[in-house]
Amino acid sequence: MIIGIDVGGTNTDAAIVSDEIRTLKVSNEVGIGGVLKEVSKEVDLKNEKVVVSTSWPLNLIISKFSEYHTLSLVIPGPGLNYSDFGIILKGYVNHRGDVVEDIDREEIERVLQENKFDNIAISSKFSVRNGHIEDQILEIARKYADVKKIALSHYAGGMNFPARINTTVVNAKIKETVHNLTELIRSYAGDFYYFKGDGGIVPYQIVLENPSELYNSSPAAVALGARYLTKEEDALVVDIGGTSTDFVELVNGMPRIVEGIDISGRRTLIRCVDSISIPFGGDSLVEDGKLIPRHGKSFAFGGESFTLTDALNCAGNEIGNYRTSRKLECDVESVIDQYVSLAASTVESIGGDTIIGTGYLAPYLIPEIAKRARVRYIIPEHYESANAVGVAVSKISLTLYARIDTEKGFAAYNGNVEDCPFRTASLPDDEQILEKVEEKIVEIARKFGARDEELGSIKPVYFHSFTVVRGGMKRGIIADVVMQIEPGIRYD
Repeated sequence: MIIGIDVGGTNTDAAIVSDEIRTLKVSNEVGIGGVLKEVSKEVDLKNEKVVVSTSWPLNLIISKFSEYHTLSLVIPGPGLNYSDFGIILKGYVNHRGDVVEDIDREEIERVLQENKFDNIAISSKFSVRNGHIEDQILEIARKYADVKKIALSHYAGGMNFPARINTTVVNAKIKETVHNLTELIRSYAGDFYYFKGDGGIVPYQIVLENPSELYNSSPAAVALGARYLTKEEDALVVDIGGTSTDFVELVNGMPRIVEGIDISGRRTLIRCVDSISIPFGGDSLVEDGKLIPRHGKSFAFGGESFTLTDALNCAGNEIGNYRTSRKLECDVESVIDQYVSLAASTVESIGGDTIIGTGYLAPYLIPEIAKRARVRYIIPEHYESANAVGVAVSKISLTLYARIDTEKGFAAYNGNVEDCPFRTASLPDDEQILEKVEEKIVEIARKFGARDEELGSIKPVYFHSFTVVRGGMKRGIIADVVMQIEPGIRYD
C-alpha cells in the first residue's frame, strides 16, 4: 500500500493505492496536518509508504522573493568577478577538488556580524568535487543562524557556477519552510518521500538540503497520474484546479522535461516538467460578468465569492451546494465561454490530438474545451485526484554527480570526498568507471530504504574521462560522471 498526497493551491488530495485506489480531497484550510489526520483514520501511516508533493513553499517565496533577504557568500577563487552574486570570500577549491586556499575565519565572522539577513547561501566554485570549504563555513555560520536557514551549493549539484549560486539562494529562502513542513509530516508518517518536479520521488533527507527539487511538482504529479489511469503515452493533460489550469504534455509516457528554470529572473539548475498555466480555475472570481485572475471560496462550497464553479451551477450543473450558487444572477454563459475559449486556444497552441482531463471540474468543462480545440478527450476514473495518484505510483529517482581521480586516489560524490574505488594510479576503462558509479547510486538509494524493484532504469546523463600523463607516463584517470536513476511509474 502506498499513500500519495499532493498539496495544491486550493485543495490537498490524497490517494491510497493498493489493489484498488481510494482518494480523498480536503480544503487547504485544514492544512496538510488535517489531511494526514484524516488519512490516518484509514491506514497506519507510520507502517506504510507515504509520498508527498507540494509546490507551495516555492510558490510562496517566488511571490515574495525580495522580502526574504539572503546573505549570499561566494567563494570563487581566482578568475572571473562574481561580486554581483554576493559577498566574495577567501578560499579556493580547484578543478581537481584540491583545497588550494583555506578560508579566513576572521573574515567570515566579520561578514556575518556586519550584515543583516534572513537566511544564508554558501557557494564555492568547485564544491561539487569537494564540499569541504562550504562545510567549514557552515560550522561558523551556525553561530549566527539556525541550520534550517543555511543552504550549501554542493547539494544542488551541477558545474554551472552562476546557476548553482542562484539555486542555492532559492534553497536558502525556502529551506526553513520545508524543514518545518517535514517535521509536521514526520509527526504523522515517520520517514517518508517527497515527489520532485521531474516526476521522481526521493527520501525527505535529500529535499531538506536541496528543496528546489519540489519546483513544479504538482503538474508533474497530475501528468503521471493521468498516464497511470489512462495508459495513454502521448497526450496533453489539462488539469483544472482551484486557482489555475495546468497543461502538461506526455511524450512516450513521461511528461516533457525542461532544464535550468528561471526564478525571479535568475537562471537556476532546477529540472522539472515543462508546463503551461492559465490563471483561472474553479475558484476564480467573477466580477462584472467576467473572470478575473483572483480566487475566493465558492458559494457552492460554503464561501462568500461568486466563482467559475458557481457560474457552472447557474448554467444547470450540480456541483457542491449548487442551489446556493443559483441565488445570484449574471451572464454565466459569457463567463464559461471566456474560460473555455482561453483553455481551448492554449490546447491548440500546444498541439496534439488527445487531451486528458483532470481536476474536479473536468467533466463539466473538458468536453467543451475538446470540442472547441477539435481534439479527442478522456476523463479517467479518479480524475478529481489524479495528482495524488501520480504521486503514489511514481518510482524513486536520484541524481549523482561523481568525480573519480585515480592519480590522486580519491572520489567525490555530490561534493562528499571518499576513497577512490580504484587503486591509485590505475587505469580503469570507461565501462568499469560507469559500473562503479552505478553501484554507488544504488548504494545511496538502498541506504534510504529503497528496494531494487522500486528503482527506475539507471543511466549516465553525462560522462567524460581522460588519462593523466606526466613525464611521458600514464599516471591515472580522471572521470566526471552524472548518473541518474530515472523517474518512472510503478505498475505492480
